[in-house]
Amino acid sequence: MKQLRERVDEMLDRLERAEAYLEAGRVHRVEGLPQTYVVEGTALYLVNTGDGECTCPDAEKGHACKHLLASILLERSEQKVPKPLRMAV
Repeated sequence: MKQLRERVDEMLDRLERAEAYLEAGRVHRVEGLPQTYVVEGTALYLVNTGDGECTCPDAEKGHACKHLLASILLERSEQKVPKPLRMAV
């Protein structure tokens, strides 16, 4: 079994790659399907953040893949965007 430090390092590497995917504009929401994204990796991967599923080989092995992490980061960033104020006239 891997040491805790090694597992944490692997997760941080995935998170860094997920952030790079997001910054490069490679994460796209699928209109009409809540919590569903397409992520451009070495192929196009379908991600469902509600189920925590991705169609990539890494996710099929049971890992929290970078595509899932990137999609979750996008969701979180969208939730933090303040809504514009509307003033009554």
